[in-house]
Amino acid sequence: RPCAGDPRAAGMLSLVVLAGDIRDDATCLHWLGLADDIICADGGARHLQRMMRLPHLLVDDLDSVGSAALAWIRQQNVPVERHPVRKDETDAELAIAAAIRRKPTATREQGIIVLGALGSRPDHVMATQMLVASLARPDRAFLLTDGISRVYTLVGGQTLTLMAPEWPRLEWTVSLVPLSEQLEGLTYTGLDYPLTGARLERGSTRGVSNRFTQTGRATVRLSQGLALVF
Repeated sequence: RPCAGDPRAAGMLSLVVLAGDIRDDATCLHWLGLADDIICADGGARHLQRMMRLPHLLVDDLDSVGSAALAWIRQQNVPVERHPVRKDETDAELAIAAAIRRKPTATREQGIIVLGALGSRPDHVMATQMLVASLARPDRAFLLTDGISRVYTLVGGQTLTLMAPEWPRLEWTVSLVPLSEQLEGLTYTGLDYPLTGARLERGSTRGVSNRFTQTGRATVRLSQGLALVF
């Protein structure tokens, strides 16, 4: 199924807000305005309070939400799913699990944007990337972002459509990292270094540092396997 650069194309759009970096509020506000379901993980409430957008659910142990943001959440009667501080899962895992659980059974496809998914904690960043990769399906696509940099899941059978942001196109790099042992049928259009039906193995750097052509529109198609597209 298609998996467009605007995750709304996946049907239902769920949005999870974490406590990591947010570098562009305007882009995040655009996505928040499109979301059908907004779930906040603990300290992500501070981002939402700054942008004045209420979540539909606050998830986690409330150890980093901050007193002002927590008071704001409670004043607005936002439901809270409370978890113990000592737990096996990260905030991100609990919030993403809630997003998947809350999807209506009649909805065939789901796009999940995770805001605040990037930042200065490389362990959290990598763990969240591996988490969404494990949860990606032909009918479930993820986008991790700080509002500027974007990381998409791509599984076999999907075509990812990318549009160069309005900033100067030459500043934008497109990279693909294989996560499965082998990728089959990898095809690019609209990038300076095209591929047609290529095979890439895990650990290959062949997909790193591509760029948009002058059209500013690219597609990445995969027949079999699992990858992240940056």
